[in-house]
Amino acid sequence: MTKAPDRYQIEATKRFALLLKGIESFILKHPTLTYIEFDYYVVHDVTLFSVEPEFDFNALRHTIDSIRKTLPAVKRIFTKPIIVLKDTDDVLPVENARIINQNTLLHLANHSQHVANLTARGVKPRKLLTRIYEDDYAIYENIVFCNYIDEIMHLANKNRRILNNLLYASDIMRFNLLEKVNHLNYFLALGKLHTGYIRDFSQYFTVSKQLLNDLSTIQRTIQPRLSKAVYKKNNQRNKNLPLKKTNIFLSQKDYRQVYKTYKSLLSNAVIPTSDVLDIDMDWVRKTYMRYIQMLSLFSASHFNFEMDSKAKLNLNDLSINLTFKDWKLSIQNLEDNAMLLYFKKDTYYRIMVVGHDYDESRIKEHKIKRRLHEVIKVNPFEEDYFNREDIYISMDDIDSFRRLQQVILKGMIYSDTERTVCPFCGGTLSPIDGGHQCGECMLMIKEAQCSETKQFFFYTDIPVHKRYIMDAKHKQLEDYWYYEKQVESLMYFKNITKINQDTQIICPQCHQVHPKEITLKDVL
Repeated sequence: MTKAPDRYQIEATKRFALLLKGIESFILKHPTLTYIEFDYYVVHDVTLFSVEPEFDFNALRHTIDSIRKTLPAVKRIFTKPIIVLKDTDDVLPVENARIINQNTLLHLANHSQHVANLTARGVKPRKLLTRIYEDDYAIYENIVFCNYIDEIMHLANKNRRILNNLLYASDIMRFNLLEKVNHLNYFLALGKLHTGYIRDFSQYFTVSKQLLNDLSTIQRTIQPRLSKAVYKKNNQRNKNLPLKKTNIFLSQKDYRQVYKTYKSLLSNAVIPTSDVLDIDMDWVRKTYMRYIQMLSLFSASHFNFEMDSKAKLNLNDLSINLTFKDWKLSIQNLEDNAMLLYFKKDTYYRIMVVGHDYDESRIKEHKIKRRLHEVIKVNPFEEDYFNREDIYISMDDIDSFRRLQQVILKGMIYSDTERTVCPFCGGTLSPIDGGHQCGECMLMIKEAQCSETKQFFFYTDIPVHKRYIMDAKHKQLEDYWYYEKQVESLMYFKNITKINQDTQIICPQCHQVHPKEITLKDVL
């Protein structure tokens, strides 16, 4: 049974739906066009890469200022919260009994099993009923305080991700200009995608950096204090508790400041409150797949493939053929929100691309009907790179087109048996120990066998150009997204399998790192 989405997931879905409206509008305006027209519109009309729609920098500035004013009060509440003393009766060993009264004696008289011995001097008890006093942090005001802390952390994480994506997209050009290992069309593709958002956001780069710094300050203030008792002991609480005025919120200055700010954030819709997904999810899935198809066409055409410049593209029912050297690539739309990628050279390799929530029974039907070699799921929502089983393709991530190019590179490699032409740059492949290598881009193509499943698979390597140095400081929680991006791009997206932080190949069969890749040569 599928778990119902929480309000944060609903908020993310609604935000993504806003991004997709631009795709729908473009298709309605240009349902049929040539590739030359499509390439022109990528720069001047349609936006294949964007950031948060209707992002209000001034509103975020006001929100951050409001939250920062409460930080001194937040720190004092973490250190010395209001608590009540809760007393309970419990039977404990004698050495742990602290308070003895008449009830203790009555209980012992009625429970002989707690008597250790009877002597001439009296009764020697084994256990006694005693009263225990403990601090109770679970008062209403503390639960509201913990919910406020959760909302601040979510707000900071969400806006940090938006600002980080904006700054990362602007910095990636400068960071990569001197690198000679990317595809020849890489910077051309980046330039076209950048024009989609630079017109609106280039003037906010300096502001974004300052806002990002302020959000980091808020997180660094709160994160170390989450181990405090007031938060830790209220971990199992009602996280949708309605906010109401109480005597403590009126009389205690720190709690009053938290209450006022929390109320203001709720009333200004800064914090999501809706738990109803009131958008058409069928429309979201359909439009998302149209976006995937458009981005796939863009990715393929900036990865050597070409098509007839006069051929008409029907964006509502895409079916196009592209060629590069002896490779043929067919991109086809399926009516049930899926896309087919058919590769042909010396042999066929068939891939179906579907959404992350695509029906599993339909996948099984397509595998049999279309003789698919692989089914790849795409997901517009970011998750842990190391644990996710789908591919992150989203309009607000500049690297999405490169992940699709990885899929295209994989299809080219699996459809090629001669190994004479490099699928990445078109150079000449030469045999080497365990595989083939391009003398121009230095890409290595090797075949290995999974030690667990005994199945063979191809993988790529670029030992000459790989970046081994990882910046460990980004592994901390608030910058973990950047650490993952570093790991993912260690081979400049030339890898067709996952890699870890040491650039070791993660086997696509068992999803583990083998101590030593078992090559075809080892088997023979």
